[in-house]
Amino acid sequence: LAIRMDCSAISNLMAERNPSIDLSQILSNTNHELDRLESDSNYKLYVAELNNEVVGFCRFYHTSGMPPHKKIYPSPEGWYGMGIMVNSKFRRQNIARFISLNRMSVLKKMGVEELYSIVDSNNLTSMRIHQEFGYLEVSRAEGFLHLKFNEGLGTLFKLSI
Repeated sequence: LAIRMDCSAISNLMAERNPSIDLSQILSNTNHELDRLESDSNYKLYVAELNNEVVGFCRFYHTSGMPPHKKIYPSPEGWYGMGIMVNSKFRRQNIARFISLNRMSVLKKMGVEELYSIVDSNNLTSMRIHQEFGYLEVSRAEGFLHLKFNEGLGTLFKLSI
């Protein structure tokens, strides 16, 4: 589970993926997420460390913790896995797979039986990885929950844990 000391490392990973967003804004958002960990049992943020260095992270949440006004598009209630981020220096070393398997293990220990995931249908790599992990496609639409796909459709996947 992420701790306050991980803020800078998580923010740097987010900045790597989102270079157009100011780092100070990313740091602020990450601090907000770490605050949420302490107050919201429906939100989780885990980091992967290698030799005491954060090399990746994942987030997941239950929709019951989302404010109703954020649920713009129809979607099933339940636990949703957000994207996994891995430091570019450590990609292609099965870290994302490690994070995915550990996320499933944590959810199983929590008694969760299903995990949803929302993917841009144009992201063929993510689509393939979800299928390799046994996710089943539920539906395709222009949006799910609060996410809108401007460049095509999104795909809602479900995994039985």
